Amino acid sequence: MTATATTTVTTTWALSSVIPTPSTSKTVTKVTGLSTLSPEDIVLFYRYGLGPRRHVEFPVIHHSFEHHAHMQPDAVAVEHTLHGQTLTFRQLDVRANRLARRLRAQGISPGKRVCILSRRSVHLIVGILACLKAGGQYVPLDAVTIPDSTLSYVLNDAKPSVVLAMSEFVHRVNPDIAPTVDLESVIEADELADADGSKPPDTTTPADGAYIIYTSGTTGVPKGVDVRHRGVTNVISGPPANVGMRPGLRVGQFLNIAFDMGAWEILGSLYNGCTLCIRGNTKKDWIALMQTVHIVIATPSILACHEPEEYPSIRHVIVGGEPCPQALADKWARFTNFSNCCGPTEISICNTVQPHTPGYPLSIGKPIPNTNVYVLSRDPSSTRPVPIGQPGCMWVGGVGVSNGYMNLPDKTAERYRPDPFVGGGAMMFNTGDLGRWRSDGQLDHLGRADDQVKVKGFRVELDGVAAAMRTHDGVHNAVALLVGTELWGFVSPSTVDLSLVRDATAAVQPYHAVPTQYLAIDDFPMTKNGKVDKRALVVYAEGQFCEGAVRLSAPSRSGSASP
Repeated sequence: MTATATTTVTTTWALSSVIPTPSTSKTVTKVTGLSTLSPEDIVLFYRYGLGPRRHVEFPVIHHSFEHHAHMQPDAVAVEHTLHGQTLTFRQLDVRANRLARRLRAQGISPGKRVCILSRRSVHLIVGILACLKAGGQYVPLDAVTIPDSTLSYVLNDAKPSVVLAMSEFVHRVNPDIAPTVDLESVIEADELADADGSKPPDTTTPADGAYIIYTSGTTGVPKGVDVRHRGVTNVISGPPANVGMRPGLRVGQFLNIAFDMGAWEILGSLYNGCTLCIRGNTKKDWIALMQTVHIVIATPSILACHEPEEYPSIRHVIVGGEPCPQALADKWARFTNFSNCCGPTEISICNTVQPHTPGYPLSIGKPIPNTNVYVLSRDPSSTRPVPIGQPGCMWVGGVGVSNGYMNLPDKTAERYRPDPFVGGGAMMFNTGDLGRWRSDGQLDHLGRADDQVKVKGFRVELDGVAAAMRTHDGVHNAVALLVGTELWGFVSPSTVDLSLVRDATAAVQPYHAVPTQYLAIDDFPMTKNGKVDKRALVVYAEGQFCEGAVRLSAPSRSGSASP
């Protein structure tokens, strides 16, 4: 079967509204209100904070995929070897075009949404690409992990025009919400009928929505983040955030499909002409596939379960989503190209990346191209910059800033503001993360702004305590939590000497920020997105310890407390 030739439309966009070109620091001070900074800090504010300019050749995701489908039609685009499924770029392009035509016939176009209820599969990839080709914005829902209550909430909130569901999950969708299409059945029917596989008319622009990721954050209530093509393509189109992806390389699809790092795997691979390799559901399946891929995107908690020498094929690894221990970064960077990154869903996957060198102090790096990062006052009502080297709240501007939260105008207004440092209608986003510029122009991540607790009257930053515990070489991962009135330190593995962890923490933190209770376990419980499950750790602390855990109660402390 031969795919119909397609014409790829290349769209460009201007960066003038994102990157300022001030003639003098005096002008900048007047325009942006930087008068509280010294002249030297004003220079560094822009030098450190503004990522380099870079042209993005394909600012619409599927245009780059179609380019590769034309250039290498017989290369494998996606494989799920556990199920014996493989599609070349030509085959995937044709199947996605057919399904896109069906979606277009049902009214899908830019501004319309398609929920995809699926498990990890080749059919999911066809559905995603078809939605993009039709001009729609897809909403990935992991049918294996999403409870019925959350599914109902998301479907009502997203108000999709169509729901694509794998056959085994069609019954979970309320037909009154939107028309539901059996994903596998229509793909098979089009294949048997040899339906028109040419590309439907394309009207998608870089400013159109690409996907919506629902993230609960700290509230527990799902929030839909409206992410645009231009933000995603800015990340996946070039270094350092494309993780070395290029034709001929194999990219692992390991993460939850409803997680934005899962979108990074999927869309990055399709965009860059790689082979997307889908894993099975068991640990054995995971390891077997990981031994065959070249590129891995993971959370530190996931990567800590693996030893780099067991995976000689891996050429590039990037971690994000939670703090990365220095020891983990050093270990992997000795075997492969290792990067640490940071960035919430709201700014399109990531905003800073550090290609790590073993032994160099780990950071979250510098702003990626076409991205701005500012360290501002911790007062959420203020956008006043803090002096270079002092901690503050990280705000992100540039092309990656998303359109805001679905149906939450007050929350959007709270976290998204006009960018006063570049003007021109540009927006910036309050990440809620604390950061500090280093003298090398990289950013130290200092934890969440909302992760501050009171311990016996003292203010304590939990992420700072966890970072101090990680300074002990034997610690693979660490988390600090306030459970009741006690500060707890959780570390892995269970064999680590907790007294040495306590001593290492005390060497960095004041006595009131040194945990009084410690629990060492081999593997931290993880959420469906591969991050540490802090709620489960609280359960362990309350007495329901996991098998093999080791506990240490530190001696009580004396001394008066003051706020």
